[in-house]
Amino acid sequence: MMIAMLKDKQKAQLNMEWSEDAKYNSFNSMKGLVYYEHYQKILDWLDGNSYLPPPVECNLDPFAACNLSCHFCITQRYLRTNPEEVGNMRSLPPEYMVHLVDFLSSWGVRGLCISGGGEPTLHPGVPEVLRYAQSRNMKTSIFTNGTYMTPALIVALRGCQFVTWSINASDAETYQHITRVSLFDRAVANMKILAGNNKKPHAFICARMLILPENYKQIYDVCKMAKELGLDGFSIRPVDYERSDIIGHRKLDIPVDEVVTQFEYCHKEETEDFRVFTVTHKFDPYFHVKHDFNECWATPLLLPILQDGNAYLCVDKKMEADYRLGSCYPEPSQILSWWGSDAHRQLIKRVDIRKCSRCTFSQYNRQMEEVVRNDSMMVSFP
Repeated sequence: MMIAMLKDKQKAQLNMEWSEDAKYNSFNSMKGLVYYEHYQKILDWLDGNSYLPPPVECNLDPFAACNLSCHFCITQRYLRTNPEEVGNMRSLPPEYMVHLVDFLSSWGVRGLCISGGGEPTLHPGVPEVLRYAQSRNMKTSIFTNGTYMTPALIVALRGCQFVTWSINASDAETYQHITRVSLFDRAVANMKILAGNNKKPHAFICARMLILPENYKQIYDVCKMAKELGLDGFSIRPVDYERSDIIGHRKLDIPVDEVVTQFEYCHKEETEDFRVFTVTHKFDPYFHVKHDFNECWATPLLLPILQDGNAYLCVDKKMEADYRLGSCYPEPSQILSWWGSDAHRQLIKRVDIRKCSRCTFSQYNRQMEEVVRNDSMMVSFP
């Protein structure tokens, strides 16, 4: 009886990923239904229509280097394990990135996310490209470990729609164990500066934590730290250890009941000015990878462009030659020569999801199947 009650509690807490007041948030995959018309155009194109609309977002990796060495990061495969994959071009020129923004904004791309390939803020051109994209009325965001900060970067980050701070520990010792460097205090100090005097409207600054065997007992402590620093939110999800390119890849094995208890404590910290997102819906109840869709259709929502000047099909397939879409360098407009081509269409159709690990767009793929293709929600009847 007690075991059954505990499992019911776990299920309830896993289903409560955010408060009712904050259900319209960036982590809610129901956001995909906003793209219903875009979904329809993608499916029409996959069925043979010649037109594929531009992506909603460009995910830009400007720099193939990082000052941390987290073993679970997908960049470790090509930054340290197999550095020959990166090739000779490890950094995008600042003037090219500005030129790229001109093309993207004119093409109709709405969002620019500066993300991985390492730590993007180490690229000196990032503040300029963020500010320029903002001047072109593009929404901007960034993923950062927070260890590097300059006055120019602070101005650019505060102009973003959201800033995600990757922090996977609540103390310096655990941080060093996970990252192999001693930069915890610097990262915390930098984020406190960024959050300070950040008058509304401002960037939504969110601490992000991945659940690891090394840190699952610190979930609540990281949440409280984020709140005390003046950040706007805290998000947490399981790490994906099942990627075949992760050293020692395996299924995540941690006590889910202990994690659920900490989730509960975290949600009690929530206020109107501090939101908590315990994101688990893309995993099964044991935090293992699940695929509850059949086809990979949603990738045209986003265009990942990497520091090698090439675009790839999916953010989960960065620097994988089999998923290279085409070149974007040195002239961004050459994207139009392969975007929406038959080769692009066939590449999507060849994707075998059984060979994929966690899918960033899993729920978008499911929505395209259930809502658009099958019309399970009968959308013609409000």
